[in-house]
Amino acid sequence: MPVDDRTRLNLHRKLDETLGPEDADTLMAHLPPVTWNEVATKDDVDQLGKTLRLEMRAEFAEQMNRQIKWMVTFAAAWSSLLVAAVRLIP
Repeated sequence: MPVDDRTRLNLHRKLDETLGPEDADTLMAHLPPVTWNEVATKDDVDQLGKTLRLEMRAEFAEQMNRQIKWMVTFAAAWSSLLVAAVRLIP
């Protein structure tokens, strides 16, 4: 059964009558403001962490490969330029 604001208010009123206003407020403060289906569990958080780590590893690997390719290309071009410059010097 989904818990809506009306149900929460009715519960608070009954608790207020039974326990008093201060204890009723304390108890209601410990209830989640959403349904239990919307509350994340430790397993949900662990799964999210694993997914995030996998995505970050893939992104890091892709960027590292891109950087290595760029550096190899730059080194080859720089070496070619140096060889050409040395040949021009008499």
